[in-house]
Amino acid sequence: MKAAQVRVIESMQEYAPRAEERRIFLAGGMHNCPDWRHDAISAFRRTWPDAGADRCSLALLSPRRVISDSSGFNEAMVTWEHRHLALADLVLFWFPRGNAARPEQPIALYELGAAAATGRMIAVGVEDGYRRRPDVLAQLRCARPGLEVHGDLRSTVIAAVAALRAESRPLRSVS
Repeated sequence: MKAAQVRVIESMQEYAPRAEERRIFLAGGMHNCPDWRHDAISAFRRTWPDAGADRCSLALLSPRRVISDSSGFNEAMVTWEHRHLALADLVLFWFPRGNAARPEQPIALYELGAAAATGRMIAVGVEDGYRRRPDVLAQLRCARPGLEVHGDLRSTVIAAVAALRAESRPLRSVS
């Protein structure tokens, strides 16, 4: 039996979902903050195989900033993110402290609101010092009472893995 593997699909990469893998979209701060996705990917690579994960592979859908014009807007990137958010079994949201002058991460906040309202599976973490932390906590108390919001990236990753393991849909082994 193969060991559970973690593969990363970054922005603009073609991706064909595999029946034998679970998918997590890494949503959250992209601008004016550290590259937290690198740390998240490392944490998943350590945590996923150790959790057993029924030997099922994991695909991490990891957007990266792709700019094509002076405004910073890239429609192909927005389309890629929209499509891959829809493919995800779970969306992990991480809101890092980042740049104090511009920490809001409006697109990630929009994506969190949309995901929380639909009832889809999410894991949420907000670093102390993130200026919009009270807003995230208040909105989730309304939309998802009882959802634990984590204060560090590692515990957010662990919560995501635990949520997939607890899901009623059985994981299939990789053949």
